[in-house]
Amino acid sequence: MTLLDCAVTGCAYNEDRCCCKGDIKVEGSEAVHQNETCCGSFVERGEKNCGCNVKEHESKTIDVACEACNCTFNENKKCSADHIGIAGGNACSCGETECASFCCK
Repeated sequence: MTLLDCAVTGCAYNEDRCCCKGDIKVEGSEAVHQNETCCGSFVERGEKNCGCNVKEHESKTIDVACEACNCTFNENKKCSADHIGIAGGNACSCGETECASFCCK
């Protein structure tokens, strides 16, 4: 599992820089720069169907599926980094997020 720091306060799964989803998916199959990646698991804060109870499920470690095939941390579509960050602040869509730890091969 990967230690995750999530700065996307606009995501319903974010609680105190932790993710309560349990797993995330980083998208950007052809990315060569960080800004070409995104958190495909993003749900805008306030959306009705989140189904998230942040106080019971927040976690600093998380499973990260990774579509960013050009990233050095991608091993068989799983993130192998010990620690990653997801950036995006008050994002309103997944396209406004990015994997801040993306490192092109």
